[in-house]
Amino acid sequence: MSLRRPYIDWLRGFAVLTMIEWHVLDAWSVRDGRGGPIWIVIQTVGGFAAPLFLFLAGVAIPFAIGSRVRRGDDLQSGAWSVQQRGWEVFGIAHLFRFQSFLLNPTATWSSIFRPDILNILGLGLAGTSVLCGRAMRSRRVLWLIVPAVAIFALTPWSRLWSWPSQLPGRLEAYIRPGNGLGVFQIFPWAGYVPFGALLGLLLGDVKDEAAERRLLGRFAIGGLAAALGGAGGYFIDARTPAAFWLEAWSSLAMRCGLMTLALAASKWVVQPQPQITLSPILLFGRTSLFVYIVHVELAYGVWSYPLHDALPLTWSWVGLAAMYVLMYYAAGWWERRPQRPWIPIDLKAGV
Repeated sequence: MSLRRPYIDWLRGFAVLTMIEWHVLDAWSVRDGRGGPIWIVIQTVGGFAAPLFLFLAGVAIPFAIGSRVRRGDDLQSGAWSVQQRGWEVFGIAHLFRFQSFLLNPTATWSSIFRPDILNILGLGLAGTSVLCGRAMRSRRVLWLIVPAVAIFALTPWSRLWSWPSQLPGRLEAYIRPGNGLGVFQIFPWAGYVPFGALLGLLLGDVKDEAAERRLLGRFAIGGLAAALGGAGGYFIDARTPAAFWLEAWSSLAMRCGLMTLALAASKWVVQPQPQITLSPILLFGRTSLFVYIVHVELAYGVWSYPLHDALPLTWSWVGLAAMYVLMYYAAGWWERRPQRPWIPIDLKAGV
């Protein structure tokens, strides 16, 4: 069976497209035009970009470790190599914030340490690679199940803990929202990485195409059941004491279920398509880190300052189309460049 699984790269590219959609429309659309059902759809689609990005990074970890093993490394060395990539992404997150600080005359030094999705992605990759290596060595998926469930289970509690308030604000922002100093937190966002690694590990164990199809069919059924169960939580009366706990679990179940379903569905979407129709989204999937960094700076940075909160939604869509074209050519240029040692090239499926 081929080790290439292009549908994973395709789904990652789709996540990048939805991330660009949200960032451009959020940065450039006038505030007064953000009502009605269209904006709700925009928020909903954009809201799944970040967890899908983290989830698919986790899916790729077992493949990256397996690639190292096939090249002659043992499991421990392979896991360590991917762990290093995670720490590199964590460092890139701070370099990204530093260059944003240099380009923004109103930015403060503390903004460099603001936790964002790249910070959580780096930490998630570093920690999950260790867990995944142990799971592959012992053949026990509990190494991935337990941490993911623990992070999800502790998410409501993290909002009630008193000890994070004793930490510096930027460190507290890694634990929970509410102080305005961070966008993404370890709870629950980091939990999507080991959850994705669990599914990636199961996918990596299949021996042939028929077995993979059966496994993806089970993913689809389980994902749909989890998504429907999670959707039921939105009918809980918010005034009841149980709502604080059940709503958090409902949101997590629905997200995990829909992402699992999307992973299964992407196989059937991609397989019958000719390469020429797949290549643009596959390109975004292979260059996701580069595209993320560049488009965020272009959307929110000084380069587009006159457009911030200035465009009617119709013109924001035009700007989004222009951003897609620009990012497509930028991604193609980046992929043609000689690879640099610090670029996490191994964190894609089937290398």
